Amino acid sequence: MKMNPPIKRWVVLTAAVLIAAVPVAASPAAAQADRPDPARALKRQLKNEHGVRTSETARVIFSKKSEGGFRIKGSVQLGPSGAVATDFTWRDIPKPGAGKTASHRVIRVGKDVYYESGQYSGAIPDGKQWIRRNLSAGLTRYIAPTASLQPFNVYDPSMLKAVLTRSTATPVSGGFLYRGTISYQELSKVSKGGYINRFTGTPVNKKSKGTISWRLWAGRSGLLKRLYTTDALGAGKDPAIMRVDTRYTDWGFRLVIAAPPADEVMD
Repeated sequence: MKMNPPIKRWVVLTAAVLIAAVPVAASPAAAQADRPDPARALKRQLKNEHGVRTSETARVIFSKKSEGGFRIKGSVQLGPSGAVATDFTWRDIPKPGAGKTASHRVIRVGKDVYYESGQYSGAIPDGKQWIRRNLSAGLTRYIAPTASLQPFNVYDPSMLKAVLTRSTATPVSGGFLYRGTISYQELSKVSKGGYINRFTGTPVNKKSKGTISWRLWAGRSGLLKRLYTTDALGAGKDPAIMRVDTRYTDWGFRLVIAAPPADEVMD
């Protein structure tokens, strides 16, 4: 059938509109280009008086039974070098059937850690509300630096980049999910000054066993939203397992964490 010129022009125009409306699948290279870089997003947050809020649950599982754990909630002050100070409360998660536990506040500024004096079982002089300890003392050597028991320092761009390069990324609602696994030995190689086992207190070496797997969620801007790690503590058929689930919110809010007044502190 022969069409007159107006009808022919209408058919051509309609076909062009329909073709333009058909969605075109993005190539893998384009999808890669659209994915934000969490390590780069972190670097933009490493400024004086910038902060982030965290909320964490850590549990220890042995022989498929919960051995309790910790709940930690606080704030992390950032600077060009990473996490420079923390202010948090922590509470033991008791074993099933045990009673309630008290919460304790801790402040870390530089290498000094300040405990609320209620955590100390000895005599406390009048007016002393805080006890100062060195960063290397006790459990604080693991929690106080980042207000977290995560095996990774996510405020270290080089460490975060090492985690990301060992991850597979999947688009999810609101951003991306990164999954991966690393051995203690590999982690020691990418850690500044080596890696200290959180439970034995000894440096990781060529004979060290154990692996850490993770799921890490980042938003469309690349900033971290959640990190869930499963840490096999040692080797053997039935190693203890630590699972740590951390949420990150309010990146970039103004935060300055100060040490308690000197007249309220005892060493």
